[in-house]
Amino acid sequence: MKITDYFESFSLDIKEHDDDKLHTFVDFYQKDTELDLSVYDLVVIGVQEGRLSLKNESCAFAPDEIRSELYDLYKGDWSLKVVDLGNLKIGNRIEDTYFILQEIIEYFLKENKMLLVFGGGHDLVTPIFNGHSSLGMPLSFASADAYLDFQDGGNYHSRSFLSNLVSSSNSLLSKYTLFAYQSYLCSLVEVDLLKSMDFNLIRLGEFNADITEMEPYLRDLDHLSIDLAVVKSSDAPGTIHSSPNGVTAETLCKLMRYAGMSNGLKSVLLSELNPRLDKNNQSAKVFAQSIWYFIEGLNLRNDDFPDLNSNNFKKFHVSAGFSDLIFYKSNSSVRWWVEHLNESDSGQIALLPCSVTDYNKAVQGELSSRLSSQLKF
Repeated sequence: MKITDYFESFSLDIKEHDDDKLHTFVDFYQKDTELDLSVYDLVVIGVQEGRLSLKNESCAFAPDEIRSELYDLYKGDWSLKVVDLGNLKIGNRIEDTYFILQEIIEYFLKENKMLLVFGGGHDLVTPIFNGHSSLGMPLSFASADAYLDFQDGGNYHSRSFLSNLVSSSNSLLSKYTLFAYQSYLCSLVEVDLLKSMDFNLIRLGEFNADITEMEPYLRDLDHLSIDLAVVKSSDAPGTIHSSPNGVTAETLCKLMRYAGMSNGLKSVLLSELNPRLDKNNQSAKVFAQSIWYFIEGLNLRNDDFPDLNSNNFKKFHVSAGFSDLIFYKSNSSVRWWVEHLNESDSGQIALLPCSVTDYNKAVQGELSSRLSSQLKF
């Protein structure tokens, strides 16, 4: 069976053709046509699966609503090649959908393709995670969500999937970052438990204070999930779990641009958009515009990682009371790294992404919260 046999093609209703619109930039899979998938940089798929989306099952209808708004935007000055395969054929049982999605993720990761997945529920991160795990490498995942999505007395659904990701004795999840969670929506016991696992839990206030400080957390990710509940309800009302507080649509676009620029990122999931609650397609517009910025970031990807053999960086030694640190700044970008204590012999340095703020604090003798939580002295 060909990989495209798993999909139902999407047909865009174009009322007025415009060569500058995004739909002219994207190739669409059509049944009985041959596609050379090897030529594409970004693969877009929809998964109309909402059966385990707690009280928000109609999010299954979201993929085509997002597409309608996305492909009506004007394209950027991009050199990427993008293909939209349409919607994954849903199984009779949710386990069947999970199995197929896991196989699809595994296939495209092995082909070194970037994946953009329209959900559906946030629980779809589980088959995505299992697809990544098939590569046998330690994984760094992140979500932007108002909730922890952790425990629920053993019940598995879109609000408890994280327990499933960390509970297995052979789980490959090495890092997990949660952006913009809201403390009054989360159990303090669960927050403390996740922090004890060395997860990065970033509260809404810290997230909103300076979005540029979030970029280093995105740099080494394998996967990013966006739950619509992270966006404030006035900007995106299309989920039953929305809150008056949250990130703005503009901030989400900035986050997605940073995500696109992350050289390590291999997949993104957009989830929990319920079109039946989405007045004037407002939430679909928010997701569509954030995707536009994601593609913009993807087009700007730059291999700026410090390489001892190419001398593509500046090196800064900082002596402080707590430790001696070595910082690296890329010559081709404004991005920073700090050296781990263990150093590799292969010309690649073991580095932790950081920001100029982390460097400036170290110069002043202060260890930032990012460095204190992730560097071992």
